Amino acid sequence: MKWFYPTALAVVAALVASPLVLLPWGTGEGLRGNVVWDVYTAPVKSIDPATCGDTASSSFQGNMYEGLYHYHYLKRPAAKSVICRLAAEMPEISDDGLTYRVPLRPGVKYHRNPCFGTDPNGRPRTRTVRAEDFILAFKRIADYHVNTGLAWAFVTRIKGLKAYRRRTERYKIGDFSRYDLPVEGLRAIDDRTLEIRLTEPYPQLLYVLAMNVYAPVPREAVDYWLGTADDGQGGRRTLPVEERATEFREAEQTVGTGPYYLASWVRKARLILRRNPDYREDYYPTEGEEGDAEKGLLDDAGQRVPFIDAFRYDYVAESHSAWMLFESAQRSSSGISKELFDEVVRPDRKLTEKFRRKRMVLENYWPPSVYWIVFNIEDPLVGASKAFRQALCLCFDVESYLKVLFNNRGRRAVSVVPSSFPAWKEAGPGPYFRLDMERARAKLAAAKKELAAKGLLVNGRIPTLTLDMSGTSGEMARRGEFFRQQFAKLGVRMKFILNDWPKLQEKVNNKQCQMYTMGWHADYPDSENFLQLYYGPNIDKQTNNSNYANPAFDRLYERARVMADCPERTDLYARMIRIIGEDCPVLMLTEPQSYVLTYGWIKNGKRHPLAYGYAKYRRLDQALRREIRQGR
Repeated sequence: MKWFYPTALAVVAALVASPLVLLPWGTGEGLRGNVVWDVYTAPVKSIDPATCGDTASSSFQGNMYEGLYHYHYLKRPAAKSVICRLAAEMPEISDDGLTYRVPLRPGVKYHRNPCFGTDPNGRPRTRTVRAEDFILAFKRIADYHVNTGLAWAFVTRIKGLKAYRRRTERYKIGDFSRYDLPVEGLRAIDDRTLEIRLTEPYPQLLYVLAMNVYAPVPREAVDYWLGTADDGQGGRRTLPVEERATEFREAEQTVGTGPYYLASWVRKARLILRRNPDYREDYYPTEGEEGDAEKGLLDDAGQRVPFIDAFRYDYVAESHSAWMLFESAQRSSSGISKELFDEVVRPDRKLTEKFRRKRMVLENYWPPSVYWIVFNIEDPLVGASKAFRQALCLCFDVESYLKVLFNNRGRRAVSVVPSSFPAWKEAGPGPYFRLDMERARAKLAAAKKELAAKGLLVNGRIPTLTLDMSGTSGEMARRGEFFRQQFAKLGVRMKFILNDWPKLQEKVNNKQCQMYTMGWHADYPDSENFLQLYYGPNIDKQTNNSNYANPAFDRLYERARVMADCPERTDLYARMIRIIGEDCPVLMLTEPQSYVLTYGWIKNGKRHPLAYGYAKYRRLDQALRREIRQGR
């Protein structure tokens, strides 16, 4: 579900937070205690769990909202480290794999919020989470009127949910009575027991339930914040149906169960999280991987969390400004720009002495992500010739792309799944995801004959291609120029168009792009998460944005998606990967390597490859921060 583009490789935030004033929101001024000040550099798209589909939003939302399950903070691999979060135990699964019964953790409270009323002292109330709140979360994901994007694709196998989505289309956008409609496959057996029934086995469901997108939503929040408005006299007035919104858009409307609540959010300006005073008892892990203890990652084992009181993030889009704030110790962590990389990182990928003396820590890791250029298979030109797409893949010098534009931070992607996934090794590299100009020319010659036979050449030449890109910066223009030069080596002309993210998303969804840049960050540790992007029926769900359809691939996918992890399923995955490697609906670019520089005053830092919401485990060393800021 995490589409991401080169303008937003990551939000490198040391998310942390604390017990301050009980007021549910405010300006964020006057923060006291263990407070971390930092910046964020990619715009936050959403603060509503139902509409969260990007890495920037997820990095913040994961600390406000919680799903039924999660991943252990320290243990790897993620596929074998799923733990309970709001669930009391792992689900009871029927023998046929179609029914999941999930017991809920008792006593979990929502953030205090006026939607629950106020106590005699005028303080907002709270209440405990109930099974029906998860059902409402699924209904909002399925709601025709809520722009849930890719989240909808993950739950289509719940019995009756597709029919529910069709029924919501007949309701007016502000008529929330549609949330009273039953869904056959969702049932609250009692307040603390949720039952989910499926149309077919769904081995990835546990991973899906670990995503904060499916966090519980209290009906009170929908009715109060979306159905009413301030009447100007200290009360609320019911909004006409046509004036109601469907998405939570303001800080005071966020009602989660996480260790932090959203105290303030000014778009593209400031975001402040504060400790949730009603957060349940929760503790730092007591075990991890080999080497974690030596790194100090178990020093706080068994201690109650969260450790940090609050954090404030200011939006700084300009990379130089963000870096200057970091180097002057006014923020905790930072990415490293291309221009500064050699000053910060030695050739052996260790921190240079200058930055080591400042007591900084360098993390580099491989997120389960891939970048590519997508070919719209429904486009009359690039979709008409497989040989043409193969030629474009073969002519692209990814190694130079990495060297010139990314300081070699990454490696050539040779498969549509990340190299950390088991099926990657089984499938082997795609035959056209390499640089081979001789073969590229041979493929182009074959493609020209094919395109000529279909009447697609203009005066014997291939028409100029158009590449849509996300971002309008000079850096994006430089990448576009690099892409143009690569295709020019074959005599293929290409122009690029820079778009902001909403515009590119609109074009992609409306099938208006011929080619475009895109990336995918894994939602869960299973190759199916990437292979679904090429499943024919997912075109209508806007999950398959290459509009690629291959009956042989679809048959393999339909077999594999209902199978639990086993060698046979890995073999099916590998066969699908090889089909994509042959048909080339995408031109594979890179698997990115992430570098994050953090001051030593932030403790317990260990990046998780998939999940969000670990700010509660971070600890702030106030004394060390003072020393560093004073230059000692």
